Amino acid sequence: MRKNINIVRWAKEQASSLLPPLGDRWLHVQGVVKRAEQVSKLFSEVDQQYLMAAAYLHDIGYSPVIKNTGFHPLDGAKYILNNLGDMRLAALVAHHSESRFEATLRGLSEELDSYPCEHSAVTDALIYCDMTTNGIGRHVILKERLADILHRYNETDIVIRALRQARPYWALAVARTQRRLHRYELEVGLQIN
Repeated sequence: MRKNINIVRWAKEQASSLLPPLGDRWLHVQGVVKRAEQVSKLFSEVDQQYLMAAAYLHDIGYSPVIKNTGFHPLDGAKYILNNLGDMRLAALVAHHSESRFEATLRGLSEELDSYPCEHSAVTDALIYCDMTTNGIGRHVILKERLADILHRYNETDIVIRALRQARPYWALAVARTQRRLHRYELEVGLQIN
């Protein structure tokens, strides 16, 4: 990673320059960032920065400017690694929202596996933020987000096939993050009283 780079500022600059032409995709990303701002209070300063940066960049691979494989998590991760050199951030983007299922269906598992998969509260939080923000950036529950995705794709599309495999993992990550938020709010409430 380049020294003295604020990864959140860098991520915001990249997203702000590459995603606005994609319309609703940019609205979705902005909504995910808002959710990440709310959830970031659960984490240390370093983890807050990674969650926020990943929220800005999780869909950057959709940009035609950087599209390579056509699989947005992988294209975004390659862009981050090539331009920032931060493997953790690249890996969070590469594996966001259980991308392994779609990677397998696309024959890209080996390439995805070149990025280490982090199993942590930060990855859960990124899934939570992505899966509770609809296609136009509004906060929704997971069930509504799934309906939103199902509405946009054909039943036989790889995205839908992967969704069906990832759905239980999304539900677990969302539930774990909601429990963490609830515990945090209880602790803060007890400290105030």
